[in-house]
Amino acid sequence: MELNWKAIYSDGKTLNQYNEDKSVNKYTDIDRNILEFFEIYRENKLILRIHLGNDKRLIYRRRITMGFSGKIKVVVYLVGWQKTVNGENVQSISYIFEDGHIEMAGAWNEKSEFAYAPNLIKEEKNGSQDK
Repeated sequence: MELNWKAIYSDGKTLNQYNEDKSVNKYTDIDRNILEFFEIYRENKLILRIHLGNDKRLIYRRRITMGFSGKIKVVVYLVGWQKTVNGENVQSISYIFEDGHIEMAGAWNEKSEFAYAPNLIKEEKNGSQDK
Protein backbone atom coordinates (compact mmCIF):
# COMPACT_ATOMS: atom_id res chain seq x y z
CA MET A 1 0.00 0.00 0.00
CA GLU A 2 1.35 3.38 -0.93
CA LEU A 3 0.12 6.44 0.88
CA ASN A 4 0.41 9.94 -0.54
CA TRP A 5 0.26 13.23 1.29
CA LYS A 6 -1.00 16.72 0.52
CA ALA A 7 -0.01 19.88 2.41
CA ILE A 8 -2.67 22.60 2.50
CA TYR A 9 -1.51 26.07 3.44
CA SER A 10 -3.31 28.92 5.20
CA ASP A 11 -3.26 30.93 1.94
CA GLY A 12 -5.24 28.16 0.17
CA LYS A 13 -2.30 26.84 -1.87
CA THR A 14 -1.43 23.15 -1.80
CA LEU A 15 1.64 20.98 -2.22
CA ASN A 16 1.10 17.39 -3.35
CA GLN A 17 3.67 14.69 -2.75
CA TYR A 18 3.41 13.71 -6.44
CA ASN A 19 2.99 16.28 -9.20
CA GLU A 20 1.13 15.72 -12.48
CA ASP A 21 4.47 15.46 -14.32
CA LYS A 22 5.42 12.57 -11.95
CA SER A 23 8.04 14.64 -10.11
CA VAL A 24 8.11 14.25 -6.35
CA ASN A 25 7.92 16.85 -3.61
CA LYS A 26 9.85 15.81 -0.52
CA TYR A 27 8.72 16.03 3.07
CA THR A 28 11.35 18.74 3.51
CA ASP A 29 9.63 20.85 0.81
CA ILE A 30 6.64 21.44 3.09
CA ASP A 31 6.49 25.01 4.41
CA ARG A 32 5.57 24.39 8.04
CA ASN A 33 5.24 28.12 8.76
CA ILE A 34 1.92 28.33 6.89
CA LEU A 35 0.79 24.69 7.04
CA GLU A 36 -2.91 24.50 7.93
CA PHE A 37 -3.84 20.89 7.09
CA PHE A 38 -1.90 17.74 6.26
CA GLU A 39 -3.84 15.04 4.43
CA ILE A 40 -3.10 11.38 3.79
CA TYR A 41 -4.54 9.60 0.75
CA ARG A 42 -4.75 5.91 -0.08
CA GLU A 43 -5.62 5.11 -3.70
CA ASN A 44 -6.68 8.75 -4.20
CA LYS A 45 -9.13 8.55 -1.30
CA LEU A 46 -8.69 10.83 1.72
CA ILE A 47 -8.21 8.68 4.82
CA LEU A 48 -6.84 11.17 7.36
CA ARG A 49 -6.71 14.95 7.76
CA ILE A 50 -4.55 16.57 10.44
CA HIS A 51 -5.63 20.05 11.56
CA LEU A 52 -2.58 22.15 12.32
CA GLY A 53 -2.34 25.87 13.07
CA ASN A 54 -2.47 27.15 16.66
CA ASP A 55 1.28 26.46 16.97
CA LYS A 56 0.93 22.73 16.20
CA ARG A 57 3.92 21.15 14.47
CA LEU A 58 3.59 18.32 11.98
CA ILE A 59 4.72 14.79 12.80
CA TYR A 60 5.11 12.53 9.76
CA ARG A 61 7.33 9.47 9.47
CA ARG A 62 7.30 6.21 7.53
CA ARG A 63 8.56 3.25 9.54
CA ILE A 64 9.28 -0.31 8.49
CA THR A 65 9.92 -3.59 10.26
CA MET A 66 12.25 -6.00 8.49
CA GLY A 67 12.00 -9.78 8.66
CA PHE A 68 15.00 -12.05 9.10
CA SER A 69 15.07 -12.59 5.33
CA GLY A 70 15.71 -8.88 4.81
CA LYS A 71 12.29 -8.27 3.32
CA ILE A 72 9.95 -5.59 4.61
CA LYS A 73 7.50 -7.16 7.03
CA VAL A 74 5.43 -4.15 8.15
CA VAL A 75 5.09 -0.58 6.88
CA VAL A 76 3.45 2.01 9.11
CA TYR A 77 3.04 5.76 8.75
CA LEU A 78 3.11 7.92 11.89
CA VAL A 79 1.05 11.06 11.33
CA GLY A 80 0.06 13.71 13.85
CA TRP A 81 1.08 16.89 15.59
CA GLN A 82 2.96 18.20 18.58
CA LYS A 83 2.54 21.44 20.47
CA THR A 84 4.20 23.04 23.48
CA VAL A 85 1.64 23.88 26.19
CA ASN A 86 2.86 25.52 29.41
CA GLY A 87 6.37 24.22 28.67
CA GLU A 88 5.15 20.64 28.11
CA ASN A 89 5.29 18.75 24.80
CA VAL A 90 1.76 17.57 23.92
CA GLN A 91 1.34 15.12 21.04
CA SER A 92 -1.35 13.39 19.03
CA ILE A 93 -0.13 10.59 16.75
CA SER A 94 -1.99 8.15 14.52
CA TYR A 95 -0.46 4.97 13.09
CA ILE A 96 -1.67 4.07 9.58
CA PHE A 97 -1.01 0.44 8.62
CA GLU A 98 -0.72 -1.20 5.19
CA ASP A 99 -4.16 -2.79 5.41
CA GLY A 100 -5.64 0.69 5.85
CA HIS A 101 -6.57 0.54 9.51
CA ILE A 102 -5.64 3.48 11.70
CA GLU A 103 -4.69 3.36 15.38
CA MET A 104 -4.79 6.49 17.51
CA ALA A 105 -1.79 6.33 19.82
CA GLY A 106 -1.78 9.70 21.56
CA ALA A 107 1.76 10.64 22.57
CA TRP A 108 5.00 9.15 21.26
CA ASN A 109 5.63 5.75 22.79
CA GLU A 110 9.35 5.14 23.36
CA LYS A 111 8.65 1.40 23.78
CA SER A 112 6.96 1.05 20.38
CA GLU A 113 8.78 -0.98 17.75
CA PHE A 114 8.40 2.09 15.50
CA ALA A 115 10.15 4.49 17.92
CA TYR A 116 13.60 4.24 16.39
CA ALA A 117 15.52 7.23 15.07
CA PRO A 118 15.00 7.92 11.36
CA ASN A 119 17.65 7.46 8.71
CA LEU A 120 17.77 11.01 7.43
CA ILE A 121 17.86 11.66 3.72
CA LYS A 122 20.38 14.13 2.28
CA GLU A 123 17.92 17.05 2.32
CA GLU A 124 17.12 16.48 5.98
CA LYS A 125 20.78 16.25 6.94
CA ASN A 126 21.39 19.63 5.27
CA GLY A 127 19.08 21.26 7.78
CA SER A 128 16.27 22.15 5.37
CA GLN A 129 13.93 20.10 7.54
CA ASP A 130 13.66 22.95 10.08
CA LYS A 131 11.98 25.71 8.10
